[in-house]
Amino acid sequence: MRIPLLIISFFISTLLLANDTINFNEVKSAKDWENVLEMAKAQNKLLFVDAYADWCVYCHQLDEEVYTNTQVISYFNDNFINVKFDTESEYGMELAYEYKIYSLPTLLFITAKQETFDTILGFIPAPQLLAYGHRAVDDFALLPVLENKYNDLIATNEEKLDLIRILESKDFERAAEVAKDYISQLKLVDYIDNVENLWLVSRFENQLNSTPYLYITTNKDEIIEAHGLDEYHDYFKSIYNDNLQLAIKYGDENLLYQLIREVIPKFLPESGVAEAAFITKKIYFGERESFQKYEFEVNSYLNNHVAEDEKVEFLFSNGLEIIEEQEATPMLEFSVKLLSLATVLDPSHFEAAALLGYAKGLLGDYDLGIEQLKKAKTLATSDEQKEMVDGLLLAVRQMKGG
Repeated sequence: MRIPLLIISFFISTLLLANDTINFNEVKSAKDWENVLEMAKAQNKLLFVDAYADWCVYCHQLDEEVYTNTQVISYFNDNFINVKFDTESEYGMELAYEYKIYSLPTLLFITAKQETFDTILGFIPAPQLLAYGHRAVDDFALLPVLENKYNDLIATNEEKLDLIRILESKDFERAAEVAKDYISQLKLVDYIDNVENLWLVSRFENQLNSTPYLYITTNKDEIIEAHGLDEYHDYFKSIYNDNLQLAIKYGDENLLYQLIREVIPKFLPESGVAEAAFITKKIYFGERESFQKYEFEVNSYLNNHVAEDEKVEFLFSNGLEIIEEQEATPMLEFSVKLLSLATVLDPSHFEAAALLGYAKGLLGDYDLGIEQLKKAKTLATSDEQKEMVDGLLLAVRQMKGG
């Protein structure tokens, strides 16, 4: 019997509508979560998890622009157990807490053992999501093979690098363990032949007394010839950033000054070293709440490195920086000193005058702050500046009223 064309057309359109997006399993309870984990275990697949909220604009954009892409639909339906959960639902809040989800959208690749395999933060276009998906599937299949080869002592250097790369987002401690073993066997030729080794040591063995650091610092010409000056400088920038965080964390001033003496000159021209050293010390003493030392460094740099015609802007910018980044009373008091001096050196500096009034308000000197802001308003030369003062006046009056 011939089937009417209308019925065939309806059947085809129904199929198309049924597959116009990724097949997501909506998780609303612990039982739902257990079910998708069981599916992942039974099929030996990763979960692809979309954590969303109704108010999240980019979450809706993913639904409309990315999950409707035919290639994404086909690949993700075939290779993942796809999951969605609302981070503001009762059980969704539990999952968001467990997986440390602090912003939306957050996309996760999770194993059946509930371990995070990879994470994507924010909106991502279809081609990039597809690339992440391919990498997750490939790495998930490759990981046990590489682990077995490494444990059996038959992994090549390339396989060790792959193993470290995969482990970094999944099990950083294990990645660091493998990396340390790998790095211990590197020679100078390895740094010259493969730039990836340079970046590996910057992530896993970046201490200033480490063998890799000594290799790279004492063989500058060979490294630059092999990989270029930018790569050489970028290595030291990475060393600087990581070690500055360590110095701040442990209050290690010896490390702070070692960075200033040894590392900064390796990636900056001589003309930029003094300013970089000053900024480094400001960051350190600010984070460590060593306010007297912070104040000393600012005053010292002002007196020794700032030209007369640049002092007002220096005072203003440093006062502003304190107000934006610090809440401690001693620091706010120091910002008032800086801004006061700026207004003495240039009584017509509108921004310094206005900010000084706001800083006094932050310290609880509301009436003095309001008086100063009214004075600043007489210096305003545009409607925008007048609106700025009015906004600061409102803020200080609200602080006073509160």
